[in-house]
Parts: sequence; C-alpha cells; structure tokens
Amino acid sequence: MKYNVLDFSNTRIDALDLLRGIAIIGILIMNIISFSNVGLGYVNPYAGAGLEGYNAWVHGFSFVFADMRFIIIFSILFGAGMIIFSRNAEIKNRPVNKLHYKRMFFLAIFGFVHAYLIWMGDILVTYALCGCLVYLIRKWSIRTLAILCVLLFFIPVVMNFMLYYMTPQDVLQDMYSWWTPDQSRTSSEINAYRGSYLDQMSPRIMGAIELQTIIFITQKLWHVSAMMILGMILLRKGYLSASWPFSKYRNYFLSLFAIGLVVAFFGLSESYRLDWEGIWSMNIGSQYVYFSSLFMALSYIALVMMWSQKKWLSGLKLRLQAVGKMALTNYILTSVLCTFIFYGHGLGLFAKLDRLQCWGIIFLVWMILIYLSPLVLSKYRQGPLESLWRRLTYS
Repeated sequence: MKYNVLDFSNTRIDALDLLRGIAIIGILIMNIISFSNVGLGYVNPYAGAGLEGYNAWVHGFSFVFADMRFIIIFSILFGAGMIIFSRNAEIKNRPVNKLHYKRMFFLAIFGFVHAYLIWMGDILVTYALCGCLVYLIRKWSIRTLAILCVLLFFIPVVMNFMLYYMTPQDVLQDMYSWWTPDQSRTSSEINAYRGSYLDQMSPRIMGAIELQTIIFITQKLWHVSAMMILGMILLRKGYLSASWPFSKYRNYFLSLFAIGLVVAFFGLSESYRLDWEGIWSMNIGSQYVYFSSLFMALSYIALVMMWSQKKWLSGLKLRLQAVGKMALTNYILTSVLCTFIFYGHGLGLFAKLDRLQCWGIIFLVWMILIYLSPLVLSKYRQGPLESLWRRLTYS
C-alpha cells in the first residue's frame, strides 16, 4: 500500500534533528523536579521545593510553558521516526517487521537499564511498548489514524472524569491520601537519595515499577500512542518537514500558542484558587495541562519549522541539530549528569536547591549537551548509544 510520505532514504531532515534537539533539552525543565527533590513534588507543588516567594513564579513558568510540552514533541517525533525507519528499510529491501521489533526490543532493554539503574522516570520502555503497537497501523489512511488518535487521546480524560464524578468522596479521600506530604516518608526518600548507590535502589525500583504498571496502563499507553499516531499524520502531511510556507507555519504558531496559553493560565489560576487540592488537581486540574500541552507543543513545532527555513542563529541551530542526532545518548547522559549532581553517589544536592537554583543546573546540563554533541559528531558518525542500538538492530 502506498502512502503519502516523503522519501527519506538518502537524506536526514535537518528540521527533525533540530526539533528533536530542542525536545531533549526542553524535557529537562520538568524532569529536574524529579531529579532534584521528592517524587511527590512533581504533581504537588507544595511538596519538594514548594511555592514560597519566587519559587511560585518559577513553578508557574514551567507549568505554563513546559509541563508535558516537550515530551509530547518527543512522542510525535518517535511516531514520525517509525515511518521514516520502515520506509527506508522497505526501499533497501530489508525485513522491515523484524528490524522494527528488534529495534523496539533493544530500546526496551536500554529503558529498563535506565529506569532501574539510573533514574526511575524513564520513557524508553513506554516508547518501546507503544511503538510495537502503533507500528502495526502506520499505513492506515490519515483519516482513520486521526479518528484513532482522538479516541486514544480522550481515554485518560474520560477515566479521570469518571473517577472524579462517580467515586464516593470518602473513597477518593482514601485513594489520594498520599497527596499530603508525610514527613517520615519524605525524610526516608531524601535520606535514600542522599545515601549510597545501593541506598537509592529501593525508591528507584518502586518508582519505576509504578510508572511501568499503573501509570502506564491508566495514562501513558493511551496518550503516548495517540501522540505517536499524531506524529505519523504530521509527517505525512508535511508539517514536520519544514516544507510548508513560512506564513502558514506562523499562523499555526500564533493561533495554537494563543489557545494553549489561555488554557494553561486558566488552569494555573484555578489550581491556586482551589489551593492545589489533591483530588481535583489529579483529575480535573490535570486536564488543563493535558490539553494546553498539545496546543503549545504543536505551536512549538511550527516555530521550529519557521526557524528551520531561516538563517537565524545558524551556529546554535547546528549545535541543537547535533543534540537531536544524539537524542538517545543525550537523554541517558542527562540522567547520568543529574543523578550525579543530586544523588549521594555524587554531589548529594538532593532536596537542597530551590526552583531557581535548579535552573542553574538546567543551564549547566544544556551547555554540556550543546557543546559535547557537535564534538562527538565531528569524530564519529553517530553518538555511542545510537551506534550500539543500530548494531544490535542489524546484527
């Protein structure tokens, strides 16, 4: 079956590399919350670094401009990448299905190593599992893919609303009792991550298992799969190839960004009005992030496509493209750097920095990735993990 997709057999779309590089560094804006402080702080801003003073402004910035935005872009790119990979394999008469599933298998291995030995917040296992399923429908018509994308996207929304409105209040109170920080549990987590590498294993394993079971089944499976399908659609429509007129991308950027901004600000306002009440925040309040992130992620993509068509900041653009070409290596490297900075086997800064100070770490890691990636690619064709992944796939 033929489908509307550009031939990428002999070229790499620079725009995709640039977008992937921006997604890799952008993800850290939210992930730093989990690297630097107790896990509860990722969803409950009163936990961890808190909202005192300027911390509220820093949190508000991340909430409006970063929360889920960059992971959506990364998921969209993963879906687009599956089409590019399979199309190239087909052109070269290679066993497409076998190669894809070997690729996903070894990606899952990387993910398990990352989750259980480095940092619990891994996304690679989720991508590998969703990638195995979404791959099967890559040649469906755009209309059919769009319908399925919308259905999958709304499954977590429906589940959250049903839980909130159809569950007795006392049951909900019991379910979300963990929302209020427990001093003994908080102290235990802080001591573990400030301790030795072995001390960190217990909370890391528990966190990874929760993400790969309960959270995967109720949220990630549906949302990530929907975004991968969206990536396939956007690639086939040309949105990701910087091939649309500049003015069209500009119009999409302005309209999508405006919608996302309004929804995000309203969600932030409502969250403060209700004092970040746990049951509401996890089921209704989270929907403001869920929807605004999609609009803003798509607007960011349009903005990057506009940048790809111009010669603005060409030096920085080339460096970010290099970061994108080494996405897997840089994703894992970010975790290695951040766990060394915050955990006890390194500098032991866990739960010692406020939100603004954490931005200093974000900029430090960004600089390392932006300057190291071009250096590596000046000597080697791929990053080390990309090279290993390729060898394992084609072995």
